[in-house]
Amino acid sequence: MSDVKSSFTWAKFIKNQFGEVLNQHHLIAHSADVASVFEAILKHSILNQRIAKLAGWEELNDTHIARLSFLAAIHDAGKANIGFQNKINAQPPFVAGHVKPMLDLLNADSDIQRQLLLPLGIGDIMDWFEDDDVSSNLTEFLCATWAHHGKPVQPGYDYRNRYWKPDADRDPAKALQSLGDAAKRWFPDAFEDNARPFPSNHALIHGFNGLLTLADWIGSDTRFFDYADYTDAYIDEARNRASVAVSALFLNPESARSYLETCEVDFPLFCDFPPYAIQSLCLKAPLYSGGSISILESDTGSGKTESAIARFLYLYKQGMVDGMYFAVPTRSAATQLYDRVREAVTRTFPDATNRPPVVQAVSGYIKVDGVDGVPLPQFQVLWPDEHDSHFEERAWAGESSKRYLAGAVVIGTIDQVLLSGLALKHAHMRATALLRLFLVVDEVHSSDFYMTRLLQRVLDFHIKAGGHAMLMSATLGSAARLKLLKADSSAIPDFKTAVGVPYPLLSHHDGSKPGIATETCHSSGFQKKVRMEVRARAAAHDEVGLLAADFAAQGARVLIIRNLVKDCLLTQRAVENTIGVTPEMLFSVDGRAAPHHSRYAPDDRKLLDKSIEACFGKNSPGRGLIATATQTVEQSLDIDADILITDLCPIDVLLQRLGRLHRHKRTRPEAFRQAHCIVLTPENRDLSTSITTNGTGNKGKHGLGTVYNDLRMLEASWRLLEKKEAPIWNIPVDNRLLVESGTHPEVLNAIVNELGDKWLIHRQAMEGQIFAQQQIFGISKYDVNLPFSETSFSSDFGNPKTRLGTNDFKVLLPSYPVGPFGQPVGEVTLSARNFGDNLPENLVIPGDDIQQTDSGFSFTLAGKTFTYTRHGLALQS
Repeated sequence: MSDVKSSFTWAKFIKNQFGEVLNQHHLIAHSADVASVFEAILKHSILNQRIAKLAGWEELNDTHIARLSFLAAIHDAGKANIGFQNKINAQPPFVAGHVKPMLDLLNADSDIQRQLLLPLGIGDIMDWFEDDDVSSNLTEFLCATWAHHGKPVQPGYDYRNRYWKPDADRDPAKALQSLGDAAKRWFPDAFEDNARPFPSNHALIHGFNGLLTLADWIGSDTRFFDYADYTDAYIDEARNRASVAVSALFLNPESARSYLETCEVDFPLFCDFPPYAIQSLCLKAPLYSGGSISILESDTGSGKTESAIARFLYLYKQGMVDGMYFAVPTRSAATQLYDRVREAVTRTFPDATNRPPVVQAVSGYIKVDGVDGVPLPQFQVLWPDEHDSHFEERAWAGESSKRYLAGAVVIGTIDQVLLSGLALKHAHMRATALLRLFLVVDEVHSSDFYMTRLLQRVLDFHIKAGGHAMLMSATLGSAARLKLLKADSSAIPDFKTAVGVPYPLLSHHDGSKPGIATETCHSSGFQKKVRMEVRARAAAHDEVGLLAADFAAQGARVLIIRNLVKDCLLTQRAVENTIGVTPEMLFSVDGRAAPHHSRYAPDDRKLLDKSIEACFGKNSPGRGLIATATQTVEQSLDIDADILITDLCPIDVLLQRLGRLHRHKRTRPEAFRQAHCIVLTPENRDLSTSITTNGTGNKGKHGLGTVYNDLRMLEASWRLLEKKEAPIWNIPVDNRLLVESGTHPEVLNAIVNELGDKWLIHRQAMEGQIFAQQQIFGISKYDVNLPFSETSFSSDFGNPKTRLGTNDFKVLLPSYPVGPFGQPVGEVTLSARNFGDNLPENLVIPGDDIQQTDSGFSFTLAGKTFTYTRHGLALQS
């Protein structure tokens, strides 16, 4: 192919397989696309108020919108450099990126800046920024403008003249002049003096960067903006396309909100049963224009999900949110919840044309409006033939995990939310997109120090911008509740007072002022008494198998929940050794006995979930049956066991597991008419053996100190179980007493003071005193209150991780081998922990490298052999 030589300054191009350029998109045209999307979002979404709130204002006026849109228009100015433009040629003499060369101009000699930055119009925007430190504030905004590819990039001192020196065909300074002149014509209001300058506010700049990144993603999508040359009239076309795009994506919620304004928002709008009192309380809770956090504490089965949906619709109608993200802890919970929320949205908006798209935000799944998409190469998605291009536009946010938070109604895992607060690529886009949404977080636990810290960080930015959030739990302690409500630690009540706090409880924090308001009333009225029993047999898998088999022989449905997949598999094999592999007393999928845990392919996880609900659900037949599982069955699945066997865990988690026991009213075998829970503990009563020299609890077996790292809470749970022989817990009447007895600071401190030694160091570790402020459990965070230019993000591997699998990666199996349940398997998920420093480079396993077997298949990756059978995916030793 011959080199492309012209004065055409391109932003994007397409080549065929022979390297021939098929099409180009002009730099100024692309700049118009992105600036028009940016402008449309600020004009037609609540992000106007959110960005304004970060600046300390009520809203952005037309001049403010035009000024920020002007910055958006010059976001790709760096593409004018010769090194970048050389990329279109087959054998360029040199190439360059477009972000770093532009940022390095900020530290170049003043003569260079005059030659390149003044033509772009930078000298004309100095008075847009507060006088106290105009240069610094402008520099921060420019850093956020030019570092728009998902992570901050610091200006360096590596100015290279050859990038910016004209060649025979191109003159970067003239290209910058043309871009700057065009942007001034597009946004003349930006140069009016009727608007106050932007303050030196770091959170504002972080938020601006997130919005610009989102606009760039949309403005770069050819389903909305096809390739074009540039004429002065192109801006009108770009604005029309931007209007279509933000409406199709429901970033502009006008059509849905207009319909909802004709309706009375109440429970009959989307469900068939009359609300409990606590649900009605949630619906008509106070409205806080400055942002809010609400926490609903209510028992399992009291309709917390419907409460959240009703509250969302109420806020949506009032114009206080533009959508909802409903976050749950696990993939299983998200996939189960998705259909419930989608049905509610469908009933609320019977006309599909004004119905917000409902996105499932679960890694490994692509689903929008109940329709499954198939991933294709080059990050494309294949939707069924009966769905037109309009559907593809609606589905945009669901096609990539990076775009989930740009959806309208999104149901997904909490990790997608927490990623917005971690120093990972695209965190800013996630965080700013989330500001539009009513953030609902279900199953918040007092014992999860790690997740609570990360969630606090996300909530801080969300509420700072005037966003709204609702957290829900059956088992939240006073200390965690008040931290999440942004109360001072001195506000935590003593143990006696905390135990006396009403239950159920609805608490509110008004984001515009300090203080907490509370309301209470009755919930569902459902109660059950559970006989609790402790057996120090956590390691005795054969005995547990025999015990479960005996219960099943008496007609009981037995649910076993282990903290670790390892213990789950050992227990499953023990059960199979006791009663055989094929008998009806074993939980099975497609006739093959299996445990229920996370290490299965996505489609097989769906089969596991459906099968366990068919066996243990509300309308399932009563018969002797054993299911061995992990935390994957704790939430959202409709499971009703006659007896529960579980590992020791924090009290709030234990109460969550008890929600799978005697969940419904039904006829049960005589010996199991009273709910009965057996808690497996280690034989050694001393948990301090799990404490390491630096105070962490990562040496313990059965997940004690690893999965659940706060041994103080495990000790408190164990003591509750030991209070008297065969204690009876009345659920939910005892919930408040139990949770405070297992999580309250007074209780935890009393344990430490009594046991001393290692426990003192452990307390320090758990409270974060021996961890660096910016590093918690290996998690790097970025701070929106610090300068954007000083923020750095991690690289792809060795990066910060949440506990929900961001250190995992997908391995593609394009030959689709047949899995253990007879279904073709196109992908599996592996943990980076399996590989140490020898991380795989190729994540696609050719068919020739996969060995099909009678029990499933196996493959080798980076020198490691994995098998996939009915017991799940396993690394062979």
